Amino acid sequence: MISIFSIIKDSNNTFEGKEKDEKVLLLTRRHPFFIIVRLVITFALFVLPLIVGPFLYPFAAVYGLTGLLVLAYSVWCLLLWQSLFYAITMYVLDVWIVTDRRIIDSTQHGFFNRSVSELHLSRVQDISVKVDGFFQSLLKFGDLVIQTAGTENKFDFRQIPNPNQVKDQVMDHITDNIIPEVVKSSVVDGV
Repeated sequence: MISIFSIIKDSNNTFEGKEKDEKVLLLTRRHPFFIIVRLVITFALFVLPLIVGPFLYPFAAVYGLTGLLVLAYSVWCLLLWQSLFYAITMYVLDVWIVTDRRIIDSTQHGFFNRSVSELHLSRVQDISVKVDGFFQSLLKFGDLVIQTAGTENKFDFRQIPNPNQVKDQVMDHITDNIIPEVVKSSVVDGV
């Protein structure tokens, strides 16, 4: 049975622009904590008028404003739905992909604006992890900053789960595969 959350966590490891024979090592997005918090806040804001409504209903009934009260609640629910839909869309479409050749940062800015940056692994100079605060330490998420030798001076993976494991995985791949290739091509070129 397919879960309703499969769109958030499952992937067939393909993406637009994937090169032939390129292998996806890691596909990650923000920690689920952020979308769960948004869901809880939206639910609380949905229920709030239902709690306050019974106190406003007698006043609205006296002045014949019950229809306006129902309209206001309907608009409120519509705005909450739109806000929740936007948050889920941004969560699902903001993704960081690490392949055996490059790192891709695909960030969605609104419904119709996307920026995609790419970094070849041979340009990685330094990777640092920042876990700051109680919730980040408890839930094991944080920021991963990759310093580069290119025009983009750093790549930021914000609020990702297990940033230390991601750093180790990227560094292990670079150490095992990219550095020997660079050394081999330098020897062949006579450098």
